[in-house]
This record gives sequence, C-alpha cells and structure tokens, in this order.
Amino acid sequence: MKKQIKKTEETKELPIRPMFPNMVTMMALACGVSSMQFAFWSNWGAAVLSIALAAVFDALDGRVARYLNTSSRFGAELDSLSDLVSFGVAPGFLLYQWTMDPAIRATAVAEGVKDPLAVGVPWMIVLFFAMCCALRLARFNTMLDDEPKPPYWKHFFMGLPAPGGAYLGLLPLVFYLWTKNDFFKNEYLVSGFMVVSAVLMASRIPTPCFKKVHLPKLKPAYRQITTVAMLALLACFVTFMFKNFWAFASIVGLIYVLMLPAGIVFFFQQKRFYR
Repeated sequence: MKKQIKKTEETKELPIRPMFPNMVTMMALACGVSSMQFAFWSNWGAAVLSIALAAVFDALDGRVARYLNTSSRFGAELDSLSDLVSFGVAPGFLLYQWTMDPAIRATAVAEGVKDPLAVGVPWMIVLFFAMCCALRLARFNTMLDDEPKPPYWKHFFMGLPAPGGAYLGLLPLVFYLWTKNDFFKNEYLVSGFMVVSAVLMASRIPTPCFKKVHLPKLKPAYRQITTVAMLALLACFVTFMFKNFWAFASIVGLIYVLMLPAGIVFFFQQKRFYR
C-alpha cells in the first residue's frame, strides 16, 4: 500500500523581478571587494576601476528598482552595506597599500611593525575614513523616515555622498596614474585628501546633487539644436575618455572639487530665495 505524502508547507513561486535590483547591488559589492584584491597585488589601475564600476552599479540599482516598481527597505539597507564596503573600506585599504613603502611592509611582515608613524597613523586615517562613511550612510537611512526636506535642498545632498567621498579621496592616485609623478604619492598629501573627504561625508555641508536637474522647456527647433549639441559634446567626452582615461578622470575630479565650494554658495542663494 502506497503511503501518501502530505505537504506541510505550500510551495511558493519565487518571483525573479524583485531580485534584479539586489543583484545589481551585489555586483557593486563584488567590485568593491575586488578592488582590495587588486590593491593587494599592486594593480592600482584595476583597483581604481573596480571602485568606479561599483559606483556605476550603485547608481543603477535604485533606478532599476524604481523602473521595475520593486523598491523596498531591504534593498535600501543592502545598498548601504554595499556602499560601506565599496566606498568606505575599499578606498582606504587601496590608498594604504599604495602609499606604504614596500620595504616597510616587508619589515612589518618579517620583524613586526617598528615605525608607528609610517604604519600606525596612516591606518588610523583609514579607520577614520571608514567610520565617517558609515556615519554618512546611517544618517542617509534615517533621513528616509524623516519629514521631507525644505525645497532649497532639492539639488543638494546633506554631506558628501559615499561615491563622491571615495572619488575625492582617490584623486591623488588618479593624478598619479595620469602623470606618473611621485609627488602625488606623498603620504601627507594622500592623508589630507582622505581626511577632508571623510569630514565632508560625515558633515551636513550641502554638496551638489544632479538627480533632479532638468533642461528648461524649449521650442522644437531649439530642442533639436540642443540635442545635437549635447550628443556632439558627449561624443567628445567619450573619445577623450577612451584616448586617455586617467587624464579624463583627473579633469572630472578637478571639476568636482571646484563645484563643492560653488555649490555651497548656490545653496545659500537658494535658501534666501525660499525665505
């Protein structure tokens, strides 16, 4: 006599669509962790590119979630955890590996660390950078439940966003990859960039946000001219990027740095306007 097997739980189908945004977030996390592996083997260019690719995936996951209408609190928390690794831990580890003298590293492995100024202080800055990034992400998550910010915050972040902080901290390495000048490898210069970017991430200073920037309404004729001009400009940017990527990344970084104080001035102008 055949025994009948009773199902204690109903079999549920697993929807795939809600998984896509989280898969994109996981790709960002994988890129961030991979950058540390490249840094360990002194492949500096690949390490920076991995963090840049993590920033691309980080920008895409939210858009994919909104497009598929699958936004969730779980996805937001997962995104923050990925950002902490990719933009808070990986850049600091990369810069620490890059600026440490190979002889000091070999001595530290063979005989133990004997020079706290060469090893201890830079590592403290790495920890400070990661902590400030964590504070920035935690504040961003809590702000999701707060009341909407005043309208003059529409084009601004509160504090430097995590990808922007990572980019600012990595600028000396980007300049080095472009110029091959050891001046940018100076530990004091690198530490200064890391400390400034860390403080900006943890601060409440307004920084530019381009998510809600739109072109003004134009007549059809002017709209076509504007579209052609933007496509031509984009073609120039792409050509320059492929011809000399590190020069392109350095110039973009300089523009971003100059935009920070300009953004603060524009913020206070907007704040006075809405009063």
